[in-house]
Amino acid sequence: MLHDRLGTLINILGIKKGDFAERIGFSQSYISMILRQKKKNPSQRFYDSIAFAFQVNLDWLQYGVGNMFLLPEAHMTPTDQDLLQKFKSLPRSEQRTILEKIDAMLIHNF
Repeated sequence: MLHDRLGTLINILGIKKGDFAERIGFSQSYISMILRQKKKNPSQRFYDSIAFAFQVNLDWLQYGVGNMFLLPEAHMTPTDQDLLQKFKSLPRSEQRTILEKIDAMLIHNF
């Protein structure tokens, strides 16, 4: 059921319902209605917003079929895939250091 999948997704993402709602452009009360099964047929825009914001597989979200998340490799260039593979092979502490450096670079470039 949608309410189960939505609850699972929010838990796995580790964010609050309000933050989730804000990211997809819907109200927290709308999300709560779905989770409590008071809103059973959300719009396609609702599904599309979640899929876009969190790279969620629409088939999983709507029907419970397939993986929860889209496989990032399907949308990546060979260079992107190589970079991701190398990044994943690093220890977590080094991954965090790299992400902090990237964040700092992005802040200074904007």
